[in-house]
Amino acid sequence: MSKLIAVTGATGQQGSSVVDFLLKEPETFSVRAITRDPTSEAAQALARRGVEVVKADLSSLDETAAAFQGAWGVFGVTQFYVHGFDGEQLHGRNIVDGAVRAGVKHSVWSSVEGREGECAAISWRSKALIEDRVIASGIPYTFVYIPMYYENFWTSFFAPSYDEEKGFNWSVPFLPDVPIFAFSVSDVGGLVVPAFREPEKYTGAKIKTVVDYITLRDIATQFSEVTGEKASLALELTPEQFEASRHADHPAAELMYLSWEYVKRSGPDSGVRSKEQTLSIYPQAKTYREWVKDSPLVKNLVQKLKAEKKSA
Repeated sequence: MSKLIAVTGATGQQGSSVVDFLLKEPETFSVRAITRDPTSEAAQALARRGVEVVKADLSSLDETAAAFQGAWGVFGVTQFYVHGFDGEQLHGRNIVDGAVRAGVKHSVWSSVEGREGECAAISWRSKALIEDRVIASGIPYTFVYIPMYYENFWTSFFAPSYDEEKGFNWSVPFLPDVPIFAFSVSDVGGLVVPAFREPEKYTGAKIKTVVDYITLRDIATQFSEVTGEKASLALELTPEQFEASRHADHPAAELMYLSWEYVKRSGPDSGVRSKEQTLSIYPQAKTYREWVKDSPLVKNLVQKLKAEKKSA
């Protein structure tokens, strides 16, 4: 009999990857997608693939617990940047308590390092508070620590601009030559699903994910090497400018500084993340160079920015 896995955030980047990987093992798993809007195109696309789509607002404990009924496992992901601290804490609490109420046997959680001495940004600290609830719940758990997405450098977070003379240009407020722990979010399911398949092996485990350490300069140069397009950094902060960015006139300045400051402390020799552990679980995870070569996201944005420049 297959294990039913309830996936929160199933139409988002992480959740959709988890769904994709679960669907690769139909004899082992059946999939329930939890979503606020089952009528959305993304939810309907999941239903067409044979996924059970269930409506639940994670702000409601009753709805969340009902959505988990009959599930063997739950993938939990919460979104600080969408719901803020209070909203994320409410969702985290309801996923935990809903799983307890429904008798869930194993939970796998998306998290980051937000404990004392780790990242002091409130968005990271929020995840650590949710971890405490998960541990206290008594349900066997696995934590998957999420790095920077390659995708973030090609979407609204940090997407490049385009100039016919200079090519593609990034303006990311960080140091240009500091390694950033990263991966493609499309690979997260390859790290989550093994914990549902072999819970005895992964109970209590912390999967400290990193596939590639890339600098901002690598973002541009590797893209250029793969595609032949011109690319560079439009912004290169000095160490002094980076420190000053903490006090910039922007509501997220402190949060962004603290997040990047932790990344700065968490390079290849820090022991914070483990490429060996990550690749031992999912050896097919893509490096940035491999991802750029194959990514429809990159190809589509390149075409879009060039077309916009031509029509301007």
